[in-house]
Amino acid sequence: MEEFGWGIGSIVAMLVVAAVVFFFPLVMGPLHPPSASVLLIFPVVLVAVFIFLRQASK
Repeated sequence: MEEFGWGIGSIVAMLVVAAVVFFFPLVMGPLHPPSASVLLIFPVVLVAVFIFLRQASK
């Protein structure tokens, strides 16, 4: 496994993010303000990613 640089996981993550950014607007309906539950998803996901990266770096 590579210690530095782009591994297969980094490449897959980059492609998934690029696909979501590119295709998600195509399937969106009319825009309206997000509900409170949708707003709570972002901090929860960010905390989960932070915890995962912290554990993975040990």
